[in-house]
Amino acid sequence: MGQEGEGRSLLKAVTFKTVTMPTPNSTETLMTKVFGTKNAPNQRVSESLDYEPVQNKIFYERMKTAKKERHLFGYTGHTLAKFIITMVSGILTGMFAVALSTCVGDLFAWKNKFVQELLNDPGEHRVFVAYVWHCAYSCLLVSVAVALVQYWAPQAAGAGVTLVMAYLNGNHVPNLLRLRTLVAKLIGTICAVGAGLPMGPEGPMVHIGACLASVITYAQLTCLRTGRWLSCFGRRGKTREAQIAEKMKVLDDIVSDSDHREFVSAGVAAGISAAFGAPIGGVLFAMEEACSFWNRRTSWRCFLAAVCSTFTLTQLSRDAQHGMISFTGVHAYENRDWIMQLPFILINAGIAGLLGAAFNSMRMWLWRLRASKTRHVLRIAEVIGLAFMVVTCGFFFTWSAGKCIPKNPEWGEEYGIRFQCEEGEHNDLATLFLSGSHHTIVSLFSMGHNPGQAYVPHFTQGSLVLFVVFYLIFMSVGAGVAIPGGLFMPSIMVGAAWGGLWGSTLRSWIPQWNIQPGVYGVMAASSVLAGVFRSNVSLVVLVMEGTRGIDFMWGIILSVVIANWVAHHIHHDGVYESELERIGNLYFLRDEPPHRLHTVTAEMIMATQVVGFRPVESVANVLAALYSTTHNGFPIAFMSEGDAPIRHARGGSYGSLVSLAQLGMIGGNTGAPPHESSPGAVQLAAGNAAKTVESAAAMAATTVTGAATAAATELTAAAAGSSGPAGGTVMTVEGGRLEGVVLRSQLLVLLQRRHFCDQHGRPIGREYNEKEELELETEMRTFFRRYFTHNRYVSATATPLEALQLQADSGVDLRNLYIDMRSYMNRSPFTVRRDCSASRAHQVSLQHQVGLCGITCPVALLGFVFLRA
Repeated sequence: MGQEGEGRSLLKAVTFKTVTMPTPNSTETLMTKVFGTKNAPNQRVSESLDYEPVQNKIFYERMKTAKKERHLFGYTGHTLAKFIITMVSGILTGMFAVALSTCVGDLFAWKNKFVQELLNDPGEHRVFVAYVWHCAYSCLLVSVAVALVQYWAPQAAGAGVTLVMAYLNGNHVPNLLRLRTLVAKLIGTICAVGAGLPMGPEGPMVHIGACLASVITYAQLTCLRTGRWLSCFGRRGKTREAQIAEKMKVLDDIVSDSDHREFVSAGVAAGISAAFGAPIGGVLFAMEEACSFWNRRTSWRCFLAAVCSTFTLTQLSRDAQHGMISFTGVHAYENRDWIMQLPFILINAGIAGLLGAAFNSMRMWLWRLRASKTRHVLRIAEVIGLAFMVVTCGFFFTWSAGKCIPKNPEWGEEYGIRFQCEEGEHNDLATLFLSGSHHTIVSLFSMGHNPGQAYVPHFTQGSLVLFVVFYLIFMSVGAGVAIPGGLFMPSIMVGAAWGGLWGSTLRSWIPQWNIQPGVYGVMAASSVLAGVFRSNVSLVVLVMEGTRGIDFMWGIILSVVIANWVAHHIHHDGVYESELERIGNLYFLRDEPPHRLHTVTAEMIMATQVVGFRPVESVANVLAALYSTTHNGFPIAFMSEGDAPIRHARGGSYGSLVSLAQLGMIGGNTGAPPHESSPGAVQLAAGNAAKTVESAAAMAATTVTGAATAAATELTAAAAGSSGPAGGTVMTVEGGRLEGVVLRSQLLVLLQRRHFCDQHGRPIGREYNEKEELELETEMRTFFRRYFTHNRYVSATATPLEALQLQADSGVDLRNLYIDMRSYMNRSPFTVRRDCSASRAHQVSLQHQVGLCGITCPVALLGFVFLRA
């Protein structure tokens, strides 16, 4: 009787609880939490996203039913819901951009006014008092920002564009797009830019737009599942909440990973559009830089979101009516001017490209000096030290080398710092170092004169030289500290200052020519952007839309081309690609496969003896495989009676694994740096490796990267013959006929719902119900919306398995309980032949965003290529 009761309890469904994952060092003390630790976590926390729909029998039935349930002009309501989400994302992104720029502008205006009041006091140490107050002000603001990042939302550090690119490439980055990160990003960016650090809001706006799109997508789930808003009205509120939840089920079909990718892409376009006031440039930036997958539907959503964000920005902000960095005071060049000044334009663009490449080189050199991300106090000290250095240099050079120059009357009271100059004058270095970057860029772009007017310089050449050199250094030091901030505005600032310097020098040499220093500033700013980011079309359009400088289009295009060519010969990758290489916990597939992949076949790099299941498999074996591995896709193969599956005993040995990540690293195109070799080092399969990949085998014997590390580790663990807690056995299915692929999330749902049967597929403890089958399939599709939404890697740990309460000592032999996967497995997995080129397998993953690809011969499954973790 006791066993019967325990058996009934075992067949009762359970619910995964939302858990807060402990830090990698679970024994940390309060002192460790405050000061940090030297030991950085080495666990893999990124997972691949499931963009391809799981096509099975229930999927086909659901699609047929959906065609019959179209209510509004032949539509089910999904298209309208997607339109609403896209438009709301764009509108909110525009509102956030206005709020961010307004707060930063108010902080600069109040700070500069107070500093000037201190400087106007008749005291002997007034400059020192103003300096000390400015230091305290800046250090306080950056302390708030870095504390938010280090202790509350680590993913809010930096611009965030790199991680968003990795997400859109197929990597699920923990906590990247959650509400907490959004709040920390907004507040941190306001504090960082308002403190005067060499950072801009453009990059963070990309991350903010992506976060907004994601938060809006999942908002209904958070509100309705927790029951926090209508339940307080008693029973009637709960009834009403249940009715709304039923109506909101329409969103179950529009927030899959592929739909979520489209919304995040639209958020990226909306963010950069709101930052520059450039809707077309925002769409092109999303296509050229951020998105790895692009189609007509994605371009339409990005365009709609970008237009909505820009329209909101122009309605709420007076400065955005004519472009965020539009300028006046210069006149257009004639064709003769372009031809006469062509050599000077080429020199201007070449040196600006060198400045961008120098920034990338200095930034990478400084990586070795950076404190570990887990050293909280050191990371905070880095940011405070940067703020102290910027303010100290600004005040020192202003006091020692600044020149008092008549102030431009068009600046008004908003711009231009008088420091210790007479009324009507401004200190040019104080204006450059201590003013807001937006107004400084516009002033540098406006260095020129209209026809019939005399040219009056408002910045001396010596001051511009000092500013270019030291601002480039500050920008390099600031790239990589634990604070939100982007690189677009600093790059434009350096380019505008250099272009203004070069244009002023040329004007003093050839005063009779029509030389406009501001035009050289616009072209140099575009060149520095090209040298830093290595983009082309999107940068040209962003600059032209943001400045409304269509008259200078030819010079901007030429400058971007020259700067890209110059910078490419010094530093091959742009800032985002090099940052992805440094992260090491993400696997980024580039647009083009590494050259080495053209000389190897899929059979040479595949993982052999892959863990898998039969179509009807015992619960014990399923649990054993889940406990022993960490990857998320398992092949289902039909094994004939003569081909029994291989059962691994303790001390067994697996074959070999070489991932595309390794060959990418060998070819110089990897997305992650090498890690230490795991037990059972990865090497090329003996007998299959050709002479062209001998170097790959040598490197693979000592290092593995990205997905290869995780795959090799889990295969080795499984090969050790470890039995799961339920007494099951880990099996491989080579030689069987591939039937499909089942995901770990699907297996967890089947185990959670106790969807058991006997060895012939007959249900145990339940009766077949078509409605329940559809609900089960819906739960599988929406698994990561219900559980582990922002921490998918938890699903590959023991945490959900322990929550299943399927222990071996429950009184029921789990080897006699089975799971029938035939109705739920993906019947259309991507496969290639054994002699297929590895570069072709790379393209299959990039085009279809799949995580693994089966290698088959005409009659049997041979192995898998792990394209992603």
